[in-house]
Amino acid sequence: MPSIKDVARLAGVSIATVSRVINGYDNVSEETRKRVIDAIRKLNYHPVYAVKGAVLKRTIGVLVPNFGGFHYNEILTGIEKEAIKRDFTLMISTTLHRTSVELERLEVFFAKRVDGIIVCSSKKDEEQLERLIKSAIPVVVVDREEPEIRLDSVGIDNYAAGRMCAKYLLEKGHRKVLLLKGRKDVYSFSDRERGFIDYSTRHGIDVKVTPCGYFAEHGYHAVERYLKKHGRDFTAIFAINDLSAFGALKALHDLGVSVPDEISIMGFDDDPISSYTIPPLTTVRQPREEMGRVAFEILYERLSGKKGVARRVVLPVEIIERESVKQL
Repeated sequence: MPSIKDVARLAGVSIATVSRVINGYDNVSEETRKRVIDAIRKLNYHPVYAVKGAVLKRTIGVLVPNFGGFHYNEILTGIEKEAIKRDFTLMISTTLHRTSVELERLEVFFAKRVDGIIVCSSKKDEEQLERLIKSAIPVVVVDREEPEIRLDSVGIDNYAAGRMCAKYLLEKGHRKVLLLKGRKDVYSFSDRERGFIDYSTRHGIDVKVTPCGYFAEHGYHAVERYLKKHGRDFTAIFAINDLSAFGALKALHDLGVSVPDEISIMGFDDDPISSYTIPPLTTVRQPREEMGRVAFEILYERLSGKKGVARRVVLPVEIIERESVKQL
């Protein structure tokens, strides 16, 4: 197993210089940093910490905004399955959607010298991620806006998916749609909404937008508030995700509105229970477990020494047609 001395010898620098590069310090020239990182990758060097008679497995840090619902849990499932195959351990943490917590967690990953990091989070961490890259820690981002710095990334085209949903509802004859708007700080929701509204504007769909969120209670209260204030001035609901759609279904039921006879509803995600609602929910399937699997595979390739330009992998989505949308 290569040591830090081997890295220093191959790079033609001191052990202290290798240590500075590994820890992301700035007082190293770019030329020297490149030589050290090349040596680390060529030797497949990973710091090993003593654990009384045992050697730690290689570790991947995974950062997610929350553990609620199915979305990030399914991405984590894809990562975990590949990690088990490759004999890696995972260090998983949540940011609670707070940038300060995210930066703190990334610092912990850095201090623990994880071998690589998968980030499913906001875009306000570019500087921290760049520091990790400079220290030779590979990073892959999942389900987020294309980064400003060069990073491998995996996701879907949320803008195109939003347009696809609007087109589907229009083809079903719906020209008045209530859009349950997600949190504005979740980029995937914003892109999805933008695509839906852009298509609707160009094709004569009257979109009424109401604030919502992403959990079932958010969808319930959003629909309840809107109907009590404005009445039924739409024929279909587009919920930004399935969880809010579940809440909307319950609100319509409690208010005595029949789905899909009086109001149609469409979700997004194809959560595991979407086919068990009453009626079964028409939705969009995004390959969340596949996102996690591909993210780990890319990270593993980088850890194995594969070089090249940053990859942007965009996975396909599809509409899963069930019984909650009526043809007018």
